[in-house]
Amino acid sequence: MTLGRTIIRLCAIVATMQASSALAEVFTFPPMRTSQISDPEQSLLAHVTPSAVIYGSADIGAFSPVIEAFQQDNPFIGVEYHQLQTLEMYDMTLSQRANSEPNADLIISSSMDLQMKLANDGYAISHQSSETQALPHWARWRNEAFAVTQEPAVIAYNRAFFREHDLEPPRTRDDFIALLTEHDDLLSEKVTTYDIERSGVGFLFLARDERFFPGIWDFVRALGQSKVKLYSNTSPMLEKIADGQVVLGYNLLGSYAETFSHRNPNLGVILPDDFIVVYSRIAIIPRDARNPDLGARFLDFMLSVKGQSILQNEGNFNPVRSDVPQSPFSSLIFDRYGERVRSFPVGPGLLVYLDQAKRERFIRRWQDALLNRR
Repeated sequence: MTLGRTIIRLCAIVATMQASSALAEVFTFPPMRTSQISDPEQSLLAHVTPSAVIYGSADIGAFSPVIEAFQQDNPFIGVEYHQLQTLEMYDMTLSQRANSEPNADLIISSSMDLQMKLANDGYAISHQSSETQALPHWARWRNEAFAVTQEPAVIAYNRAFFREHDLEPPRTRDDFIALLTEHDDLLSEKVTTYDIERSGVGFLFLARDERFFPGIWDFVRALGQSKVKLYSNTSPMLEKIADGQVVLGYNLLGSYAETFSHRNPNLGVILPDDFIVVYSRIAIIPRDARNPDLGARFLDFMLSVKGQSILQNEGNFNPVRSDVPQSPFSSLIFDRYGERVRSFPVGPGLLVYLDQAKRERFIRRWQDALLNRR
């Protein structure tokens, strides 16, 4: 089944996004089958075909295979996938609750801290099943918040550029600083990373760096001196690295980078040798879900061995369950380099990244370092 056949792509302003003026991308997957009712009168009385409404931050190209597989097992259920920025999802949930409006049936966000805040503040309902119980303890909290993936932050680079200039790509954060310092003219305006003021996952990655890398602010100063290009999403950074507009990227999502590199061999992907930051997308079933049973059914499918395998094999979303056979990329991260992994357990500890005073201090320090202010 092709993406073009299964998705009706609508780019529309979501009516409920009262707190945001941004555009949401809405992808509709009609049911694969509809019930046949021979009696015309009964047909008029038949219920509307059920449709699961999902808010997610994952790119539709990476996430559509698991939706299509879900529908293979549930052919009478449609799926409406709203691709949103993580802060938009959070604001929408608050707004919809405040206005007594229905929410999505399932929210899957890469901003672990925002998802945990929703769960901790009572915006999620409890769900328990054999699939949720199969998760490791660190991957679920109070049966309300569930890790559904494990994804590393990686370094990406343009292979042709580094070959042409006889350079070795950096494999540690110290290597990265040295490369920017020694080749400042060559790499000026050629480096990219997340804008942590607009990207929730970018903020989390850098906060984790600060904990494990004492030289992180020297690193940020070096990025500033190289006139780093900042983005809120991984995909445009990967595209620009591959075509040479920029040639080096830091803290990019490994799931997207690995998938992109298979289509474009000019993109190199490196798991850092010093340590690897790994985060998870967290799913919750909102308390004001339209159809919480559909949200629970989709969640259970994602957490099943079949769902986790599809997420891994089709989207390079590394599985959370230990009983899912690992891909070469997953095995490389967790078997060969497991001692380097620095992950985020699902729990209230994530809320520290939302402390307003600490967050503002962190962002000010980021701004000062980029501008080389002491």
